[in-house]
Amino acid sequence: MKIVILGAGRVGWRLARQLVDEGKEVTLIEKDPESARRAAERLDCRVVNGEGNSVPVLRKAGIEHADFFISVTESDEINMIACSLVAGEYSEPVTVARVRNLAYSASRMVRRRLYGIDHVINPEIEAARAVIRSLEKGAVGTVNPFSDSGLSMTSITIDEDCPLAGKALSNVRSSLDKDFIVPLLIREGESVIPSGDTVIESHDMLYVIAAPEGTNAIISAAGFNRRELKRIAIAGGGRIGRYVADYLMGRDDPGEAEPQRAWSGLIGRFRRKAPSRRVHFVERDYTVARELASDYPGALVSHADISDEEVADAGMLEGYDLLISATGNQELNIVSALHAKNHGVERSIALVRKASYVTVAREMGVDVTVSVTDTMVDSILRILRKGNIRSVHTIAGSDFEIIDLLLDESSPLADKHIQDMKLPRDSLILVVNRGEEYLLPRGNLAVRANDRLVVITPRDEVRKLEEAVAGK
Repeated sequence: MKIVILGAGRVGWRLARQLVDEGKEVTLIEKDPESARRAAERLDCRVVNGEGNSVPVLRKAGIEHADFFISVTESDEINMIACSLVAGEYSEPVTVARVRNLAYSASRMVRRRLYGIDHVINPEIEAARAVIRSLEKGAVGTVNPFSDSGLSMTSITIDEDCPLAGKALSNVRSSLDKDFIVPLLIREGESVIPSGDTVIESHDMLYVIAAPEGTNAIISAAGFNRRELKRIAIAGGGRIGRYVADYLMGRDDPGEAEPQRAWSGLIGRFRRKAPSRRVHFVERDYTVARELASDYPGALVSHADISDEEVADAGMLEGYDLLISATGNQELNIVSALHAKNHGVERSIALVRKASYVTVAREMGVDVTVSVTDTMVDSILRILRKGNIRSVHTIAGSDFEIIDLLLDESSPLADKHIQDMKLPRDSLILVVNRGEEYLLPRGNLAVRANDRLVVITPRDEVRKLEEAVAGK
């Protein structure tokens, strides 16, 4: 697979590195000479220094031979124009554009008629969805759904006083009488693929795959209060904070502003079941605070800096169930989340952009850390996958990926027993979803066409897994 990426910023760099690790042929275009030089030195891919909205530069990058063109610069307009140029000159590459402006990303005309963009990814919407999924499970950890299978993967941190600490996974499963799989745990910074005999230790991070009832059961068994989070404070009135507030307040009035209606359509299934909660914005910019007060008359808006001691001392956060720290400063988001917990806020979610900050924040005690970069990269990876791969989830601090795939009738794996499959190194089938059933992957189980498989595989073996599923 040949992929051309425009933009060597945080998303482009992270995406290029992951795809190179998977054995893809990647060319990176970057207009800034210094950024291009750093990328050439540190990434094992071809780097072209030039403007991505230039046909000669695109040709130099080998766009005529590319399977995908992904434009992830900081400019919506450049991303759309570059995709338009590629679509106009070449029919083969699938075009993907990072577009932050909601009016653009919600427009079918932009995607199909005018610019020829095959896929539009809005990073703030993807991050907001991740926040919403987490808070709907009590902000215990990150929640990643496996497409429409009904399964999801939830991260759970084992505190020192957690009832599960000291218990073997097999004993936990038998005591709960619910189906769940723990494909991976992070222990002291190392990735561990556990067995049933693995004993859970304090400070472990468990990744649990289950249907909703199984997820809820293990969350409760871990000692987390499953009551609904009703009083929610949001630090920062930017796009992500606004999108989450729209959901929390159940804003679905057709008389509201056009951007709101566009967001309602994009958030889709979340909006339909959102109960109304009490929302409190904390925003340090006076002009933004006034706009929030006007746009959200049902919310409380405080003109204050979340980092000031007076916010806690004045009791602004007293009695709140959750703080979502979504300012533009990721370090402030982490500190604010910790500060809020020290002043009685039960749970906290912090937004970051550096993937490395996810592990740091977790170790410091933030309940949930959502990486805007990771959610964006995961969304793009779902588009790139072959072999009927429906979704893919990277795990911060790990070299493994969890992949959800659908077997079709042409797959070489269809009708094979699991014990006879030749899967890549260290790859394991975790769950077989057949209709309404979730089957444990025993060796004598034969998988069928239209089965959904959840597989864990090392990142550098993803290409081999794609080939095994789709056939060469």
